[in-house]
Amino acid sequence: MPLSRVTDVVAGLVPTDPLRRKLIAIRLAESIGKGVFLSGSIVYFTLRVGLDARQVGLGLSAAGLSAFLSSVLFGVIADRVGARRLLVILFAALAVGFGLYSLVDSATAFFALVVTVGFLEYGTGPTNGALIGNLVPAEERVKLKAMMRSVFNIGFSIGIGVAAVAALSQRLLVLIPLTTAALMAGAALLVTRLPDVPPRPAPVGFKRFAAVRDPRFLAVIGVSTILASHVSIILVTMPLWALNRTDLPHFLIPLLLIVNTAFVILFQVRASRGADTVHGAGRLARRSGYWLAGGCAVLAVTALDDNVVLASVAIVAAVLILSVAEVMQAASGWGLAFGLAPEHAQGEYLGAFDLHVITQNIIGPAALSGLVIAFGFWGWLGIAVAALVASALIIPAANRSAVTLVRETAPASTT
Repeated sequence: MPLSRVTDVVAGLVPTDPLRRKLIAIRLAESIGKGVFLSGSIVYFTLRVGLDARQVGLGLSAAGLSAFLSSVLFGVIADRVGARRLLVILFAALAVGFGLYSLVDSATAFFALVVTVGFLEYGTGPTNGALIGNLVPAEERVKLKAMMRSVFNIGFSIGIGVAAVAALSQRLLVLIPLTTAALMAGAALLVTRLPDVPPRPAPVGFKRFAAVRDPRFLAVIGVSTILASHVSIILVTMPLWALNRTDLPHFLIPLLLIVNTAFVILFQVRASRGADTVHGAGRLARRSGYWLAGGCAVLAVTALDDNVVLASVAIVAAVLILSVAEVMQAASGWGLAFGLAPEHAQGEYLGAFDLHVITQNIIGPAALSGLVIAFGFWGWLGIAVAALVASALIIPAANRSAVTLVRETAPASTT
């Protein structure tokens, strides 16, 4: 791709509208902070705090598990108290939490803090989504989310660079949590500059936590969990496969992740076209499943021959194919989440829909990696078949959920 095209894409991520620029700036600050902490946390906790790998891994897993509760809970709270107010509180609390990491000196303190921070952090997603739902017209939400995801990848990459510099010295390691804390505080300040939209009244008879009690909406989440397998495959399963079952040069594996990140930055916005309705998002989700299956089929080829050239070509091709699946599935997920959420319950439904990614992040790496390492060629084909089945199910599931979705029919009673 010509450099001018890359420049145009990056420039296109800076909206001319002041409101959208502020939303993008908030996402950039948050993403740099996450990039710093997630890429440098292992080094920080092992070298500075003195924890072992098992303790760090257990703590981070416990933090991830807290997302099952916090994602929906904070979505419900956002609908009640207002997304802007809650997001300010969450970012401010995260700033304090990340700052406290600089004082941690024991495993007990680490476990308590990492679970608390993780619980708060997973609440920012649905709250931010509800804020977008309040401030941005329905037909523009998916495109804005796509822009924010591209910006997130840029910011996360910057954060990795900051963490790498901090890791050069034992004394500089403390900058990892402190830099993240400062960026979260900055994000909180930016949120205060957004318009304050009061919560929309719920219709008479609407029950909280309706999203997780609706089997048809849960079916959409379940099918989307399979379609989101690209998350685990790109980050964990494929690298493990390349290391253990192919002769691919090890230095190529990190480069593949760079290719994936660059692809998302350049093509996420373009991939979101047509996903601003439930119908369009369903069709895009179905196509993402086809690409996911194709990427797994290509990876299956590497189980048939030990030729390093064939493996290298196949894995590079698979990364590109899976990256297409990723940008399509992400865009379709936003379209389905916004489209199937009542306007008065954006936070709750977006928080529930986020469970498809949370589930994939927690269960996917172990399940998919174990499958392909144990069964090789047939393991990859099994994932491909599951992706094709999910592709066939997603549109019917989305249509059934749209038909039965509780809509806003009357203002809430004030008596």
